[in-house]
Amino acid sequence: MSPLALRRPDSEDDKLRAAAESLCALVRECAESGIARRALLLRLSHVPEELAHPHHLRLARSALDPLSLADRARVFCLPNRDVAIVWRGEAAAALRASLEAVLHLFADEQERVPDPASLALSFRLPEQAEALLEAVQASLLLQTDDALGSAGASGRSAPTEPLDPSALAGLENALVQADVARFVRRRQICERLPERGFRLRWEKRALSVVEIAAVLLPDRAVRADPWLFRRLTRTLDRRMLALLGAPQELRNAGPFGLNLNVASILSPEFLRFDAALPAGLRGQVVIDLMPADIMADPAAFLFARDFARDRGYRLLLRGVTAGLVAVFPLRHIGLDLLSLRFSPELAGLDVDRALPDAASTVLTRADSVAALAWGQARGILLYQGRAAAPSAARAQLAG
Repeated sequence: MSPLALRRPDSEDDKLRAAAESLCALVRECAESGIARRALLLRLSHVPEELAHPHHLRLARSALDPLSLADRARVFCLPNRDVAIVWRGEAAAALRASLEAVLHLFADEQERVPDPASLALSFRLPEQAEALLEAVQASLLLQTDDALGSAGASGRSAPTEPLDPSALAGLENALVQADVARFVRRRQICERLPERGFRLRWEKRALSVVEIAAVLLPDRAVRADPWLFRRLTRTLDRRMLALLGAPQELRNAGPFGLNLNVASILSPEFLRFDAALPAGLRGQVVIDLMPADIMADPAAFLFARDFARDRGYRLLLRGVTAGLVAVFPLRHIGLDLLSLRFSPELAGLDVDRALPDAASTVLTRADSVAALAWGQARGILLYQGRAAAPSAARAQLAG
């Protein structure tokens, strides 16, 4: 059994509170003595209740397993479902593996999960001791039994099994015949104009994995196994590319963006899509790539990047979060754009030094005035979110 196995909330409340207090004591000791430690906080309390099934929580906690083997690692299960781990040394490979696992597990729940990378926050002690203490002490203020009890109830009312190779093969066969057009979802990327509101720059198109799974495989948790989930997204990439390769789909299309895996850029389906792309859309299509996919095979990414650029596509690194700003080499991967997810954690980071120029940044989750103000203060012009919709009922695409 995983060393981070899910504990029973109905009998472990006192132990959870004791664990939180022990973690606080350790963090204070580091702050007072200057002892260097690293810490990772897995914020499962931020997972919506409809997704907080025991099986999902167990898989999320297992993302920390690589770090449990780090030097002097100690694991703390907190009252609000959060899990913290503190260790000595950098353990860079283990930390990267844990962050990748969390990204994969919640990568397709953009509508219901707070940005996946923000679920796992890393800290350096003693420098960031105060921030970690605030997070841990917040967990002690919650009503543990209510929070965990409703998660358990949710799990009992909607049991799911993890996706396995056999179920995945059946789903892939079903997708060959399925009409995926009804699962396409669109989001607007808009440019902020001085004194004139917003205008549409391009439209991001993506297949909703959640909705597809709910219709074709309702009893399976498609995100449970990161590698099987990645294979599924590649299958969906091929279906999306085949859909867009139809002449009628692109005849009157404006600039748009696509979520693709690195491997999908090198697929036969992409070549057919590329051949069907009208001349007027050359240079107007943005391909969005996930950080975890890039990190999984850097050599393949570099080849795919150059391959796509030679054909006039713009490449965007999607899903950049407060946590990734600190650990991902944003300035050195050679992409045209990146999307940065707005969150309160951005306020505490020196993003101005870490990010490329503001003109190549898209601020996503721009759903509030605060998000727009934060972006404007840094000169960001491109936004995606409810607060950044075009002022006109039907906006014209920018030229």
